Amino acid sequence: MDFEKIREAKTRLEKIVQRKPLDYSSTFSAMTGGKVYLKCENMQKTGSFKVRGAYNKIAKLHESGNLKSIVASSAGNHAQGCAFAATSMGVKATIVMPKTTPIAKIVATEGYGAKVELYGDYYDDSYRRAREIEKDEGAVFIHPFDDEDVIAGQGTIGIEMLEEVPDLDVVIVPAGGGGLLSGVACAVKNINPKCRVIGVQSEGAPAVALSFKEKQHIALDYIHTIADGIAVKNPGETTMKIINEYVDDVMTVSDGDIASAIIHLIERTKMVVEPAGATTLALILSGKLDVKGKKVACLLSGGNIDVSTIGKIIEQGLVKRGRKIEFSIQLQDKPGMLEKVSHILAGEGANVISITYDRTHADLELNETILHIGCEVGGREHSERVARALVENGLKVL
Repeated sequence: MDFEKIREAKTRLEKIVQRKPLDYSSTFSAMTGGKVYLKCENMQKTGSFKVRGAYNKIAKLHESGNLKSIVASSAGNHAQGCAFAATSMGVKATIVMPKTTPIAKIVATEGYGAKVELYGDYYDDSYRRAREIEKDEGAVFIHPFDDEDVIAGQGTIGIEMLEEVPDLDVVIVPAGGGGLLSGVACAVKNINPKCRVIGVQSEGAPAVALSFKEKQHIALDYIHTIADGIAVKNPGETTMKIINEYVDDVMTVSDGDIASAIIHLIERTKMVVEPAGATTLALILSGKLDVKGKKVACLLSGGNIDVSTIGKIIEQGLVKRGRKIEFSIQLQDKPGMLEKVSHILAGEGANVISITYDRTHADLELNETILHIGCEVGGREHSERVARALVENGLKVL
């Protein structure tokens, strides 16, 4: 990968992308012991970094003077980036999306001027259909990550970060197919070789992490994660070559860590960040990467979170952070016992949000029942006090 391509892309994108300065976070710095900066691509045009690579690729083709139509396959951010870029240049755009794509993302892509075709249940199905359209209609296929011009566009973020804070010690970047990670890593290492570049993936979709550690291309048969923006089974050939050359490490975080980071961002920065974009902050808040005494930049890659799933993600994050607990109590099935439990919980400041009775458990005596209770609490220490109070009052917490 020629660093000069990234410099050219930066010139091409200067009047197109919205440059968001690195945002220093005193809150996350205090929580991690480092100096934490946020690169907020969640506030970028179309809601993610993807517009950079898509625009750079399509604009470069358009400069040749004979580009009439493009086709792409995507379930989200790449679709919107391609639609915006093509429409702004008067180029016809067809985006093939899986039938399972949320309606909001379909409407957004159409809103940027593209024709959307729904095909298949998974990205791989949509990809094959897009390549058919490429052959049948002569449209140019715009790959979401495994293309040097797309990679160069994404890499402009690396230049921007080091222009603002030249002495960054660590840059953390989400990885799916590897386009963003490879581009940023190439830029950062060419400007400041001492700066470490760390990729991060979900534990449920670790193709890049496995490929990096094994130093061979690994494709997965199955992936499962809330971070749909980086849920890629098969990373790019080009991207992995660049990652192996420039990246220092690729790590993983759990879906619980990601959900917890999303809540932190909502509460502390008032920003909505999609799961893929929150992986970078999740890595340092989880303690998996020690950044004490380091200047670290977390790339928040996008903010296109599906509102129909945000409630579930917040619930998962509350559990991860110990703000919501669920437990069971075995007790005598007689009048007054529920009142006793409620009195203890109220005394400890726990807010009950759900109660169910279980009178059919095999280990119960005829006069016993099990209460399954869900509570909102202030954190792990609070939840331990609640459990201790129940036990001290003679109740059996399962």
